[in-house]
Amino acid sequence: MADLSKNKLQNEKELIYLMIHNRHAIEQVHNNGITHKHFHDDHKPIVLSIFESYDVDDVLLTRKTFREKLSHYSVPKDRISQELSFDSCYISKSDVNDLPRLMVKIIESYVDNSVNNALENFRKIRNEEGTLPAVRKLADICDSLLDGTSTGEKTYFKDIRELSKVEFKYIEDVLSGDIEERPPILTGIREIDFTMATGLEAGTLTLFCADVGGFKSSMMLNIGLNVWHQGHDVLFVPLEMHRKQMWRRAIARDAKVDSRLLTRNLKKNITKEHMDRIRETIRVWDSVGSQFFIMQEPGNTTVNTIQRLIERNIDIVKPKLVIIDYVANLEAHKNRYGRNDLEIGDMLKTMRQMGKDLGFAVISGAQLGREALRRLRKAGANKDKPTINSEDIRGSHEYSADADNIYAQLISTSQPSQLLDLYCVKSRNGTTTFEDDNVRAVLEVYPKFGLIKSAPIEGENNEINDIMGDYVDQTETDINIVSKGSQFFDDDDEVFDDAPEDTGSDEDYNDILDSIDSRSQDEMDNW
Repeated sequence: MADLSKNKLQNEKELIYLMIHNRHAIEQVHNNGITHKHFHDDHKPIVLSIFESYDVDDVLLTRKTFREKLSHYSVPKDRISQELSFDSCYISKSDVNDLPRLMVKIIESYVDNSVNNALENFRKIRNEEGTLPAVRKLADICDSLLDGTSTGEKTYFKDIRELSKVEFKYIEDVLSGDIEERPPILTGIREIDFTMATGLEAGTLTLFCADVGGFKSSMMLNIGLNVWHQGHDVLFVPLEMHRKQMWRRAIARDAKVDSRLLTRNLKKNITKEHMDRIRETIRVWDSVGSQFFIMQEPGNTTVNTIQRLIERNIDIVKPKLVIIDYVANLEAHKNRYGRNDLEIGDMLKTMRQMGKDLGFAVISGAQLGREALRRLRKAGANKDKPTINSEDIRGSHEYSADADNIYAQLISTSQPSQLLDLYCVKSRNGTTTFEDDNVRAVLEVYPKFGLIKSAPIEGENNEINDIMGDYVDQTETDINIVSKGSQFFDDDDEVFDDAPEDTGSDEDYNDILDSIDSRSQDEMDNW
């Protein structure tokens, strides 16, 4: 037994040696479902540090970095013990060709240890509760053990009548009042929730398409905050905005403060009322039971990197919604030799499968083609007849095949800083028309706060409308501050990328769109 334990520790040391010195080894360890839980307690901190250095900083773990990570250890004996363990692994030289053998050994040792613990637990339950309960518990442990040693979702292979028993029983129990119905995860925007039917269901991919500056990021951030406030964990991956800019937008939306006031000249622009609103919003955020995580990786990000980080931090955050802002900014994880459309297809398929495996919905964005913009612009006020097709999305026809829901949004030409036209291009489980059977819905948008909301129903008197009354009052105050000119920002500062000012003229706005269309194709692709 002592020899077996010694061999197990030596295998761990050799595998850790390879992960300290070889990026390929870290990738293979992850792809085979091996985590820090597969290692001895002495080695777990080392493995976690290896993953953290690679995932967050894209570097290999060094001895110096590991010693810095140990600085928080309050007991010198523990710190010294970890340093000795690291040194022991560092000198346990191994050939990279031994990597497959070492991974098999680690998994086998983990399974053996887990089975022994399960058998001990079986004997304890048998003595206390009887044989049948003990067998059931043992079977559950073995099933979970098999799931833990696989890299993906467990294959489902049963007769539909077996599934029918489970699903019908759920309906019966809900109707009888024995259990509560599982509510769908809603976006918080009535028009979108109506067309989706099933809500943000795990394994679904939803895309929001718009022109440059067409509120794509604002829409995704609004939905993310809405879902978070419903009590669900959310992961937001901003590939365009810096996390500080994203925080300013989020706090501005919830605190009802003009986000431009948070960019500079704080002593001149921020009033006591602003601070009270922000302080109260932070207090409300602290009381929310769910989590809103931001993931921002240095350099380019791939879908596989996002999935790896989620899997390794699943004990910290279990997102029901992952928002990636947005697809075109992801780095392809498969080389298609210049075929951007195929690369986008690979990313979309991987995103959707990632949601299925890990139990969350995915939202992302895409660019709306210029032809669709021209067609809608020519329609003028009569936009309820023209439709937008999946071919109108720039970059790849794969969008239409892989996404479950696709929405196109267009800044209103009559009120560009107040209204947003919304079209449902595709709804796999719902309808592409809205509650009034129109192909177009009109949302209210408040660029200064970054808020997007449903238009109020006639006669509706609810909390959100009362809140918006406060928004309007606060806007008048904030406009006076912003309009002070040089006190706030210089003429060449680009604080906003959301929407042009509302001039009340369709012709002026059409001139803006025409100027965008006149840009070269290369410049548009760079956008």
